Amino acid sequence: MGWLEADTAVVYGKVVEGFRVPFVRDEYYDTIIVPGFSDAHMHPQVVDGGVEPGRLWRHSYDWIENRRLVVDEASVRRDISLASRLASATLKRALLEGVTMVALTGNAEANVRAWAGLHVPPKAVFLPTIIRKPGWPSLEKAREILRRLRGVIDDGLARLGVFLHSIRYAGEDQVLEAVRGARALGGLVGIHLGEGLPEGDSYRRIVGGHPPGVRVVAVHCIDDDDPSAFGLLCASCPASNLILYGRTRRSLRGVTSFGSDWPLLIGTVARHLPLILRVFDGFVEGVLRRLTVGGYRDYGVSYTGDLAAFDVELDRLLERYEPPRLVMVAGREAVVEGMLAGTGETIGEVEREIRKLVRETIDLYGDGPSGVADPIENALKALEYGLSKVHSAPAPTL
Repeated sequence: MGWLEADTAVVYGKVVEGFRVPFVRDEYYDTIIVPGFSDAHMHPQVVDGGVEPGRLWRHSYDWIENRRLVVDEASVRRDISLASRLASATLKRALLEGVTMVALTGNAEANVRAWAGLHVPPKAVFLPTIIRKPGWPSLEKAREILRRLRGVIDDGLARLGVFLHSIRYAGEDQVLEAVRGARALGGLVGIHLGEGLPEGDSYRRIVGGHPPGVRVVAVHCIDDDDPSAFGLLCASCPASNLILYGRTRRSLRGVTSFGSDWPLLIGTVARHLPLILRVFDGFVEGVLRRLTVGGYRDYGVSYTGDLAAFDVELDRLLERYEPPRLVMVAGREAVVEGMLAGTGETIGEVEREIRKLVRETIDLYGDGPSGVADPIENALKALEYGLSKVHSAPAPTL
């Protein structure tokens, strides 16, 4: 038996000096983050945001209705093999970037398959997306999916729920039914809300109050002053908000966690730490609390045994992201010496895999203008442009 030690640690969002806990061997790091990062909102099958560097949208419905995608999203999600490989790459990136808990929307069956295939997966919340469009499940179909998946999720490391795309695209009837019947589906509901225009009052009119034991996590919440006034938790996604709208929430009030939205394109929330701190300048511990325990608490997931350890000082990590050397999930080593347990993959290798998967997806299900720029480069350029509208800070380096 040895000791795991660090000069500085972030423990449940609070910065402390001198950290020491029992470990299987003696190891020392500059910074340890307990638990790890929690990414409270991910679309693991999104390989194109339909963004145009230099163009900003008014709100989410404007973006959905007028964007030009280079792939047919419905076909991507129906291809269970491809959707699983995209989810697997997302989860591997998450671990290698220090994310120990994820909330995944999209194709839940593909996401669970990818999660179960990892040697040590992150703790996870699986939320099949409900939307009235071809290729997407209705609430009733989502219920069938969740019933099948319950037999797989039996070790306490994952939870199930549903994700409502939005009030307009899921429909008011399904919003009400999902919230009212949430306890039978796992007690968790997510929904895109207030993404460019206020929707809190509309949500409250539709659902009234939440039944006991139901957690509703609103995602984005840009334009509702305090989501908690509507009984909502809020997972803010500053990077994608800046990409699409050139703005994000004006304060941390009401924000309970953070999400990356498009991890295949712009990385996980771990990479966004410097960006988020620049947007919410002066609130280091408030940001760190939301980026770590925040997602766990939103979805009722235990963070026991989770951490990420870095060979850089905390001040440097806050200014420029660097990958961890050690990542633990539920007391098991998921990343050792910067390599994924079980496969030995590094973050560089997984990033190259992601680029190949994005190209393969476009080749298989291309549905946009020919000769379009790389969606990853498009997203990063759009992020730089969005940041220029609100702040002089550079976008994170990927």
